[in-house]
Amino acid sequence: MAEILIVTLSFVLNAALPYFIVKRDLSRLSAERLSRAWNEASFLSAVVLFGPLSIPVHFCKTRRSWAGLGLGLGLAAGAILCAGLAEAGLSWALGVD
Repeated sequence: MAEILIVTLSFVLNAALPYFIVKRDLSRLSAERLSRAWNEASFLSAVVLFGPLSIPVHFCKTRRSWAGLGLGLGLAAGAILCAGLAEAGLSWALGVD
């Protein structure tokens, strides 16, 4: 039962963290950059299917620069780290190896 909770947490965090990161960025984009972003259906599909890997793609699409790629890779690494730490913490709390 504990393993099911950990896997569920993993699925939820790997979709929720990129969703909130990209949504926050979308709310701050200029009109020009916003026009290059995904539409709502594509955005949700990318976040659910690819999880944190959708973050660098979003920043590359909207920024079209090396800085955008770097920012996306850094935020994706942070999302993966946060999800991993949460899963490790839950695993430790439940006593699962």
